[in-house]
Amino acid sequence: MNIQEFRERIKPEMTVVVGDKQVIVKEVVKFRLDDGDFYTKCFLNDNQVLADDLNGNIFIFAKEVKDSFDSSFPEKLEYDGREFKFLYTAHATAEETYGEELFKKGDSESFWDYKADDGRYLSLGITDSTKEKADFYGEVISTDKISLME
Repeated sequence: MNIQEFRERIKPEMTVVVGDKQVIVKEVVKFRLDDGDFYTKCFLNDNQVLADDLNGNIFIFAKEVKDSFDSSFPEKLEYDGREFKFLYTAHATAEETYGEELFKKGDSESFWDYKADDGRYLSLGITDSTKEKADFYGEVISTDKISLME
């Protein structure tokens, strides 16, 4: 499923098929990046998220993790026996929210994203208002591995 179609159709309580796994959408949030771009992040059952990346034409499917990373974010880091390379950092604000309000309109987050050579993905985040960490570990998913069940 292409990202534009995903953005138009995704709603809370939908079932999303990611590869061979089915997950339930609890909340859909449209985040506006400081540079004006935006992305859609879906908060799912089981502390998972699915976020789109229009520029990369991919999705990130990840689960929240508790780790020992502090707020210094190096160019490379080790996690789960893999070496991750820094991709980018960004700051985003929730512009629209639909569903359970796990993330509220106007809330914002900063994040530092990393990728391993095998496609695993690590996003280290901090929620601005609470200063709580919100770290996610998962993988890059191609658009052809995503579908919606209505």
